[in-house]
Amino acid sequence: MSLKEEQTGKFYMANRIGANEDIFLPENQILRDAQKLREQKELEEANKLFLLAQEKKQKELDEKLERLELIPMGGKIIILPYALNPYRKVMEGKIIVEYTGDFNNPDSGEKDKLDVFVGCAQVIEVGPEVKYIKNGDDVFYDTRTVYPLPFMQQGYKVTVEPSIIAVINEGLKARFKME
Repeated sequence: MSLKEEQTGKFYMANRIGANEDIFLPENQILRDAQKLREQKELEEANKLFLLAQEKKQKELDEKLERLELIPMGGKIIILPYALNPYRKVMEGKIIVEYTGDFNNPDSGEKDKLDVFVGCAQVIEVGPEVKYIKNGDDVFYDTRTVYPLPFMQQGYKVTVEPSIIAVINEGLKARFKME
């Protein structure tokens, strides 16, 4: 028997003189099933270890997050934009048509979304040089002047005080000494 025949599992049986019949031995199904079970068990153990490590890291981050402070520098302001302006006028007993900003583009003939240039947001934190805006204020801001703040996927954005168009809160005239 040649080396190549041994590697392929091909054996010749010569139970009679001159017989050259090829016989292939079947694969052992039990060994194949045992290997699959071993691989499945290893995968389950690896998944458990991965989940434990992920839970440990998340716990560390949660504990750290409770102690972390996020403060913008200079005259910057951290805001959390509202998905929809909460200050739109609601009229009882009448149909309110919510304008979504969709329109048919005359150039392409397809539906497009109108850019919103004034957004509404809650102020999360202000920098040390901010004079008029305080934490908790709601503001209208220029959406072209904000930058995403990738902090724990909270959806925060950063802008500067001159980009704030208007402030919404109680007692603003007294705060700004306008009375």
